[in-house]
Amino acid sequence: MIEDAFVFDCVCHVFNFDKSNAFGKPGEMFIDHLYAFHQVLNAPGEKTLSPEEYMRQWHPEEIGRMVFDESPTDMIVAQPLPLTDLFKDGLSSWERCAEMARLYPDRAIFWGRLI
Repeated sequence: MIEDAFVFDCVCHVFNFDKSNAFGKPGEMFIDHLYAFHQVLNAPGEKTLSPEEYMRQWHPEEIGRMVFDESPTDMIVAQPLPLTDLFKDGLSSWERCAEMARLYPDRAIFWGRLI
């Protein structure tokens, strides 16, 4: 919550940035590109992760801690990514996103859509 406002993050990914998840150079370049965003788009005072800390398989429990314990976020959509031409698991697998929803049933929705 921020003051009296309910905070709903409609796109939350459980990323797998491990380079072994990439199908060759294009996938590796995409991971590098996203890491560059992390380096320059962090808010002042926020920790910038090293490549070793960032470029790995993230776990639902870590995402839950960051989103629910370390931010004002009340609820999320755990959103898989179907980038299967670049990544073996699509980059944010449906299995890990489903696990996120299972771990946080009152705070995480599995795979949202716009209607």
